[in-house]
Amino acid sequence: MIYNKGVKFISFTPLVFMDKDLNISILNDIYGSLLTQNRREVIGSYYDCDLSLGEIAENCGISRQAVRDSVSKAKESLLDYEKKLGFKAKLDKIVKDLKLCLCEDDIGRLKKKLEEVINSI
Repeated sequence: MIYNKGVKFISFTPLVFMDKDLNISILNDIYGSLLTQNRREVIGSYYDCDLSLGEIAENCGISRQAVRDSVSKAKESLLDYEKKLGFKAKLDKIVKDLKLCLCEDDIGRLKKKLEEVINSI
């Protein structure tokens, strides 16, 4: 956890999201360590802690526009990382395949499907 001027930046993804993109929060969980510390803190505060641009600006001692630029550039970087590396897409496919396995009643077919999932990793 990072403390900045008395505000705690938390590095978890809460279940409640208003109008913000959950996908960006997930990408931040996956690729956030590739961002600069400042961008990681700002985008985490914006998406995970649901702080407004103004609140983040006040906490960090920078302008609202600087926060907006930082969020925008961090979001762009996260989307670019996913486009190039595709870890979230791979994870989504594995989860989808495992959910299909949960619906399987026959043990033999279940084992075969699980082997397919394991081999796809």
